[in-house]
Amino acid sequence: MSKSRYLQITAYVMLAVLLGFVLGINHDCSRLNGRSQEGYSGADTLDIGVIYGPGGYYMYQDTIAGINKDIAEAFSKDNGVPVKLWPINEASEGMEKMEKGAFDILASLPLDNSIKKRFLVSESIFLDKLVLVQMADSATGDKKINSSLDLDGAVVYVAAGSSGVNRLKNLSEEIGGKIDVRESEEISDELLCLQVAMGQIPMAVVNERIAKEISKNYPRLQYANIISFTQFQVWLFNPSDSTIYNTFNSWFDNFRLTDSYRAILQKY
Repeated sequence: MSKSRYLQITAYVMLAVLLGFVLGINHDCSRLNGRSQEGYSGADTLDIGVIYGPGGYYMYQDTIAGINKDIAEAFSKDNGVPVKLWPINEASEGMEKMEKGAFDILASLPLDNSIKKRFLVSESIFLDKLVLVQMADSATGDKKINSSLDLDGAVVYVAAGSSGVNRLKNLSEEIGGKIDVRESEEISDELLCLQVAMGQIPMAVVNERIAKEISKNYPRLQYANIISFTQFQVWLFNPSDSTIYNTFNSWFDNFRLTDSYRAILQKY
């Protein structure tokens, strides 16, 4: 073989190696463009974003607990599929990351039409309600708001993206008055409750489970006023991946009939 021929073959080999390296990088980048680096755990692991808050997912005395955590672990065990949970502070953040491909599943949100337009949704995982939280008078124990009619002219805070926003706007029309609805960006229901308890805001509409849990540490925090009807808490799935969605729904149809599921609901 001539020297020039040898050099030509060597150049082709080096070019092929370099091309393979570049294509490998592009392949990895394309995977991460479809799913952000936060949340991406690999093909064999389901990434589940879980919205942080009492009842659904929370930490108590250095222990992680919650309905969504326990159901995710049950699904993982029964199906032999590893899962990784990623805590999310607020619903809007979780939905944005879902649409960017960071998670396979987002748990959990109250079902409404806006969610159904953007994602595949599971059957109801558990039931919940929206309540108005406010502080009772320290001397008399009286509340400023005792019925929906008292909300005329009131300033009420609610997490951005919450179903409580539309509910309060509809309630304004029902009472024939004006409720000053203020959406709080990047603030969870839990933080809204704490802000009410510390006197930073007058009142807020939050998830009943969260209000109930936080009121244990703030006895004057009242949440007796129910703002919405019973809400169906659901898990969200990417529309492009119906396989995971169908697998979960099929499993949950059976799991909800078991003693294990009933034990989870009773636990929380």
